[in-house]
Amino acid sequence: MEMHSPISSFSDRNDSGNFPREFLCIHQWGAFLLSGLLFFLVLFPLASDVSAEEAEKDETVFISGISIKGLKDVELERIKDSMITSFPSRKPWRKRPEFNEQFLEDDIKRIEQVLREHGYYGSTVTHTLDFRDENREVDIEIRVDQGDPVIVKTLNIAVLGNQPDDYVSDVAEVILLEEGKPFSQISYQKSKVLITDLFSDRGYPLADVKSEAIVSLRSREVNVEFTIDPGQEYYFGDVMFRGNSNIATRLLEREIEYEKGDLFSLKETQKSRANIFETGLFSSVIVDTDYDEQKFEVQTIYSVTERKLGTIKLGAGYATEDNLRAQLSWSQRNFLDGGRTLQITSSYSSLTRGLLTRLDQPHLVGRNSSLAFLLDVRRDDFPGYQGLSFDFNSTLSKEFFDYLTLFSSLNVLYANIESQVVRTPIESARDSVFLTVVDLGVEYDLTDSLINPTSGMRLFLFMERPIQTTSSARTDYLKFLAELRYYKNVSGIVLGKRATIGNISTLGKTDPLDVPIFKRFFAGGSASMRGYSFQHLSPLNSDRDPLGGNSMFVGNAEARFGLFNKLGAVIFFDYGNVYSKSFGFSASNLKYAAGAGLRYHTIIGPIRADFGYLLNPEDEERNDRFKIFISIGQAF
Repeated sequence: MEMHSPISSFSDRNDSGNFPREFLCIHQWGAFLLSGLLFFLVLFPLASDVSAEEAEKDETVFISGISIKGLKDVELERIKDSMITSFPSRKPWRKRPEFNEQFLEDDIKRIEQVLREHGYYGSTVTHTLDFRDENREVDIEIRVDQGDPVIVKTLNIAVLGNQPDDYVSDVAEVILLEEGKPFSQISYQKSKVLITDLFSDRGYPLADVKSEAIVSLRSREVNVEFTIDPGQEYYFGDVMFRGNSNIATRLLEREIEYEKGDLFSLKETQKSRANIFETGLFSSVIVDTDYDEQKFEVQTIYSVTERKLGTIKLGAGYATEDNLRAQLSWSQRNFLDGGRTLQITSSYSSLTRGLLTRLDQPHLVGRNSSLAFLLDVRRDDFPGYQGLSFDFNSTLSKEFFDYLTLFSSLNVLYANIESQVVRTPIESARDSVFLTVVDLGVEYDLTDSLINPTSGMRLFLFMERPIQTTSSARTDYLKFLAELRYYKNVSGIVLGKRATIGNISTLGKTDPLDVPIFKRFFAGGSASMRGYSFQHLSPLNSDRDPLGGNSMFVGNAEARFGLFNKLGAVIFFDYGNVYSKSFGFSASNLKYAAGAGLRYHTIIGPIRADFGYLLNPEDEERNDRFKIFISIGQAF
C-alpha cells in the first residue's frame, strides 16, 4: 500500500515524480512567508513588552515643585509630615520624586484631617497641576482655605471625691484649652495626658480621666468637659534592681529620689531613672511599677543593662585657629568601686599640647554633688606667650533644682613662661610663676541643650583670688567674670544673645601688668569677637602682639535659621573690647563686627564656618578687617 503526502495529490506532478519548477518557486516563497509570519508572531510580544516598557517609562512625570498657600496658624512642617508625596530637594544633584496623582488625592484628605485636628472643621483644600516640558514635569500648587476655627464655648472640670478645691484650679492650669480660644484636637488629647500626669505626681497613679467634646459645626462652637476620678491614694513601696551583676546595688540605691512610705510620684520615678542613667555605668535603664491594691503601695523595679566600664576614644578635627586637632582619651568607670571615673586625655593642636588626668568622685556631700581632682600638664603656644604649666585642681560642686550649680576649687599652679610679649619688673626677675588660687562660681542654666541651645537662658558668675605665692614678689588680685546667654525661637529662627564682662583688680603693691599673662583677659576669635583673630582684641605692643588686659566687655547677637536638611545659616553682630586698666570700660572704644556663617548639623554638634567683617577698623586694622573661622559647635 502506497502512502502519499497531501502535496502528492496534486495532478500537475510530472512522470518522474518531481515537482515543476514553478511549483518549487511558489513553495519556497510560501515557506519564506510562513517563516516570517512565525518569526513575527514569536517576537511581536517581546517587542510589544519593550515598547510598552519604554512607553511607560516615557510617561513618568517628575515633580519639579510643590507650594502650599493659605496656611495661617498651622505649621507648614506639620502639613509636610502628613503627606506621602515627596517634596523635591533643593540640591540639584538629587533625583526629583515621581508624581502619583492618587497619592496626591490621598494627601489632600490628610491635610484636611490635620486642619480638623487644629480646629478648622470647615476648611477646604484644593490643588492645581501645571505640566511642563512635554508633560514630563509638574508643578503642584495646594491651596488651603482654613475658614474660621471652632471656638471653645465652655470648659468644665469636675474632680470626684473629697479632693481639695485647688485640684480643679491645678487641672485648669495644665489643660491646653481655654474658653473663647480656638479648639484643637491635639491640645484636647494632650490635656488628658497632662491631667493624668498631674494626678500621678500627687499619689494617684490610677486616676481615671474621662473627657467629652461636643462640636457644633453650625455655630462653630465646642463644649468641652473633663471628669477626673482620682481613685485611691498610693505610696512608694519596695525598690528592686535587676541586671547589675558588676555594679554594687548601693550605687543605684543612692540615686533614688524617694523613700519607702513617701507619697507616690511618677515624676520622682522618672528622675530616679535619669539619675541612674547619668552615672554613665549603664547603657539602658527601664523602670516598671507593680501596684499592691491591698496595701496601696507601688513597688518600683529598675532594670539596667551594664555598659563597658573601660573605653578608648580617638578624635581629630580642624579649626582655623589651632589647625589640626587630635585627642586620645582612656576612661575607666567605677574605678576602685564607688562609682568613680578616671579619665586620661592626651591632646594636640598648634596652640596647645597636653596631658590631663581627671578623677571624679560622685556623692561627696549627698546626691548631685561631686569632687573632681585634675592634674593638667600643658604646653601653650599662644600669640601672647609660650610656656609649660603644671596645674593641680580640686573642685567641689553641688547641683540644686536641676538648673543651679555651685562650685569652688583650690588651684595650685606652676608655670614656666619661656617667652611673652612684655616683661614687667617683677616678670623680668623670674621666668616662672607659682600661684595658689581659690575660686568660687555659680551657674544658672535653663537652656534646652548644651550643644545647640534654641531656648532659655544661662548665667555664669566666677571669682578667683590667690591666697599665697612663693615667688620673689607677691602677686595679689581679685578676678571677676560674668556671662549671660539668652536664646529664643521665633517662627523657626533662633535668636541668641550673649554678654560677657570681666575685671581684674590688683591688690596691695601689685602692678596691673604684674598679673600673670595667662590670667589676663583676651578676646577675638571664632568663639568671641569675630572681627579679630584669636586673642588679638587686646592691648597690643609695638609689634601688634597681644598683651592681655585687666578688664573686658564682649557682646554677641545671632540669628540662626535652617536652609534645608541639615544645613543652616547664621547672621551675627559682635562688639566689645579689652582694656589695660582695671574697670577701664569705655563705650566710645568698642569695636564692632558683622558677618554671616553656615552650619552643618551633625551628631557631635554643628560644623560651622563664619565670615566676620570689622566695621570700625583703625590704622593697620584696615588691611586685615575680613576674617574666616572654621570650627565645631556654635559660637555660644
